[in-house]
Amino acid sequence: MADVSEKVPASVKSLQEVYEVIAVEMAEVNRLLRQELQDSSPFIDGMLKHGLQLGGKRLRPALVLLSGKLCGKVTQAHLLLATALELVHTASLVHDDVLDEAQLRRHMETMNARWDNSASVLIGDYLLARALCLASSLDSVVACREIAQASHRMCQGELRQIAACGRFDMPEEEYLEIITEKTAALCQACCRLGAYYAEAPPAFIEDLGAFGLLVGVAFQIIDDILDILGDEEKTGKSLGSDLAKQKPTLPIIHMLRHLPEPSRERMINLLREQPPGFRQEVRRVMLETGSIEYAREKAAMFIGDAVERLADLPVSPASESLRQLAAFVIARDR
Repeated sequence: MADVSEKVPASVKSLQEVYEVIAVEMAEVNRLLRQELQDSSPFIDGMLKHGLQLGGKRLRPALVLLSGKLCGKVTQAHLLLATALELVHTASLVHDDVLDEAQLRRHMETMNARWDNSASVLIGDYLLARALCLASSLDSVVACREIAQASHRMCQGELRQIAACGRFDMPEEEYLEIITEKTAALCQACCRLGAYYAEAPPAFIEDLGAFGLLVGVAFQIIDDILDILGDEEKTGKSLGSDLAKQKPTLPIIHMLRHLPEPSRERMINLLREQPPGFRQEVRRVMLETGSIEYAREKAAMFIGDAVERLADLPVSPASESLRQLAAFVIARDR
């Protein structure tokens, strides 16, 4: 792994420990989520209650709250925005599961598995609409603009990824652009909004936004590794969808770049034809070419750069929690 020992905490705390400094605020966000995710229609209410359980780490709300606490104090605006951004994230999970035809998330049936694609797409749209309603309740348009821009970039990234399926000659730079849009843009918005609504100076907003973006990129790289090597019993969600959909993720891009011909051509045919047992062969070759380790090192590099962006910000329990959160991202196995 890349040497980030001077930047990232050596020991990684659990998320519960990381969130201790915002425990009261996180409890209020969870209360607001329960309040938002209910409906007078039993059918819709059942879907919303199920959706409440799909998100797990509450990473996005934590980024809002920790950024706000680092720059000043957490206000009611932060609580509403943390809730809104978790709704956006949950909507993206629901839509992702439809796209990936996933059956399992957090050890439960996905929305599309329990209901169907049509209802799942609509409940995702419902969640996005509720998020914008919450954001629009604040006095300024800043929150709505940031959330809309982040959502636009997320869709852009997903569409670019769909267009890239089966394109195994994709450059690494293009892959990084795609995951910056589809995953990291929302983390960036969380940190920017947390700082902005704490009345932080522009430099703090930019530094925290950059921190969120870099952490988001690393998070997606680790997700792509777990999709190949992860244990479904541990992660609690369907794995292997990247290979099934022929998505050129970083481990695949690195593996193909380092295979000589004709081995490279044989591997591309294997990825496209997907005969029985092909996943095990792909994993074996990835380990031989060092592609998994390369991807982990790349994620560690982004986390190291993220933590550097905290250097000029006030030192406090909140800043230490952000550093611990960054360390958690690359250490996680689910």
